[in-house]
Order: sequence, then C-alpha cells, then structure tokens
Amino acid sequence: MTVTVRDVARAAGVSQATAARVLGEYGYASDEARVRVHASARELGYTPNGVARALVSRATQTIGLVVGDIENPFFAAVARGLSDVVERQGYTVLLANADEDPERERRAMLALRSRRVDGMVVVPAPGAAREAFLDGPPLVQLDRAVRGAATDAVMVHNAAGAVSAVDHLLALGHTRIGMVTDSPQISSSAERIAGYRRALRAKGLLDESLISVGGSSQADGLVAARALLDRQDRPTAIFTANNFMTHGALLAARELQVRIPRDLALVGFDDLDWTTLVDPPLTVISQPVGDLGRVAGERLLARIGGEDGPPRRVRLATRLIVRGSCGAP
Repeated sequence: MTVTVRDVARAAGVSQATAARVLGEYGYASDEARVRVHASARELGYTPNGVARALVSRATQTIGLVVGDIENPFFAAVARGLSDVVERQGYTVLLANADEDPERERRAMLALRSRRVDGMVVVPAPGAAREAFLDGPPLVQLDRAVRGAATDAVMVHNAAGAVSAVDHLLALGHTRIGMVTDSPQISSSAERIAGYRRALRAKGLLDESLISVGGSSQADGLVAARALLDRQDRPTAIFTANNFMTHGALLAARELQVRIPRDLALVGFDDLDWTTLVDPPLTVISQPVGDLGRVAGERLLARIGGEDGPPRRVRLATRLIVRGSCGAP
C-alpha cells in the first residue's frame, strides 16, 4: 500500500498542507512540526513523489548530458567527471546520445527540456545550429563550442596541443607529416587542424594534401588513414585528431604492413587506457578528460544557482606524453 502525504499528516497530528510543505521542502512550518512530520514519514516508510515535488519547486534535481557518441570512451570519462560533481549536490544525470547528428541532438535537447531538467551539458554535433542552444535551462557546452551560442563552454587548448604534437615530430627529423582528422565542422577538430597547420607553416613544410578528413567513426578513421598510407609518397609521420582517428590509423598501418615506429611515427590526440596496451605504446596528447566533465559540472551548478554574467570560456591544458610510437624518419 502506498503511503501518502495525508497518511503522514494524520500520524504526525498536523494538517495535510503542513506535511506537504515539510516533505516538499518549501514554505513555512515550525521546527516542532518538521520533527514530527519527518519522524512519521520514516516510521511509515513514506517515499516522496519526485514529479509532484518538481511541480511545486520547479526543480527536478536532474541534469541532461548529450554526447556525440556513447561508444567513444572519451565521453564515458567525461560523463564520470560530470557525475562526480553534480551527484554530490543531489542531482541525477540523464544521458542522451546524439550520434554526431545535429537533428538527433536537437531532438534529444527538446526531450530533456520537456522533462524539465534543471540544466544541460551538451557536446555539440558537427553542424549544430546556434538556435538550439539559446532557450531553456542553463546550458554548458563541453569539448566543443558552436559559434554564436552564448553559453559557458569548457574545452582544452586544442591548437596548442596540436602544435606540441607536430613540434615533437619535427624535432625527430620528420618533414612529411600527415594528419588524420574528423570533420572541421567540429570546433575542437578545426582548432587541432589549425595548430597542425601553424606548426608546419612556421617551418615552411605545410602540404595541404597530407590532411586527410574522415567522418566521426573508427571506420572513417581507417578510410582516412588508408588514403595517406596507401600513397607512393606517403608521409613518414601522422598526427591523429582524436582516439577514433588513432584507432583507424593503427588498423590502416596493420592492413598495409606499415610498421610503427620503424616505417611510420604516430602521435594521437587523446590518452586512453588502450593507448598503453598496444605495441608500441602510443605517444599522445593527453587531455584532462575527467576534469573537463568536473569543470563543466561546476559551471552548470553555478548557473543553476543563479550566477549571472557573460558566458565564460574555460580552457584546460593538454600534455605531450612521449612513449614508443615515434622514431626518426
């Protein structure tokens, strides 16, 4: 049998309105009434109705998270960082997968808004429309940012990370350095391409034909990497824009019997567990992935709590980790 607010009020000897205020944590009730209501609720095993409570308080204690691809371990680590922060404040995270599709992302955001989430963290899909980010509860963009979308955003120094990757390869003596990337419509990828170009242009070595653009999946990374490695004048080194592109490059190298690091030096953007398990372990640009989620959570909680002011762009540092996947040409 379901225990109701009326049952708790009767047991506590107070009015139903008083019991509702105490259990719903709104309005005034005396300290004595609060003690009696909470004691009766515990004794009877009362469970609050979250939906009814939300209608009164206009808060659901839920946060929406929309990611690009739930198969990507990068987003799993981001989600963990976000959850660690918001769950300590009593929030539950509702996850939606956009599959890197702006229309699917838009529908996911509408669905979360219809469920009255208190805020959202969104990883914008390539080609996402600015208008989708303008209405509704507080919103923080994560990893990427849509031009003209006036919300907080938490990202890394993508261009600087790409520069450090290319500079490492240049220092080893490589002059033909290719890049495997996903869509430049993704702001983080566009920034990494810009960093790659900047580092090579500074040495007079930029060759636009060595930039191979694929889609967002591991299979797309394979196709894009194969396009570089199957050339007669293939590059002696490759920089990959994310872990899916790195995975694709490794598959293409194995398929074409290109040995790493003897035949090809490889630096990947993203440091995940598997990058130390392959042979040789991969040299990478490491992102503070958990911190990205945590900072996004902190920004969102601040906005939910009433923080005003112009949108903030938070950038976290990357780090080059040298392992065994790079040698001299």
